[in-house]
Amino acid sequence: MSTPDERTDLTDPTVPGDVEDLEASLDITPRVVLSAFVGGLVGMVLMTPVLIGLPAFLGLFEAAPLINITELGRVVGIEPSLPLGLAVFLSGGVIALPLLFTVAGGFLPPQQPRELRGVVFATIMWTGFVIAYWPGAQSAVLFSALSLLGHWVYGYALGTVMERLAYIPDHTV
Repeated sequence: MSTPDERTDLTDPTVPGDVEDLEASLDITPRVVLSAFVGGLVGMVLMTPVLIGLPAFLGLFEAAPLINITELGRVVGIEPSLPLGLAVFLSGGVIALPLLFTVAGGFLPPQQPRELRGVVFATIMWTGFVIAYWPGAQSAVLFSALSLLGHWVYGYALGTVMERLAYIPDHTV
């Protein structure tokens, strides 16, 4: 075998240790993706009472952030509206976030129970939600608390459904 300076075979490991330690495995099957979509849908249904229902009951729900999130539609001639805002919100929760979780979920803690990885993921995603849908200063504390609780419900549902219907892909690096 050649010395490290003379190495020409790029398939040899360049880091000491077993070659298997350097491989990454990511088994994302159609079943895993579909279970993520189902988990996202279940999560959206379960978080709605916390995120929209309770604030509406307390007279604190504001539709303006849902409409404002669709302002980018003006670029292609689509007027911002509440139905479009709800469609963006639902597609994010049922399609985009579950796909992201399918890839990133295996890297998140805890190791067990694996369902709680959804809660960790949802907490991370909540930070962007708070920025995008901020209602204003008058209900900041309640909005923050209810939206975080809603995201935890969503994440737990997403992780639980994925783990029960298929699995949360696990990554080894």
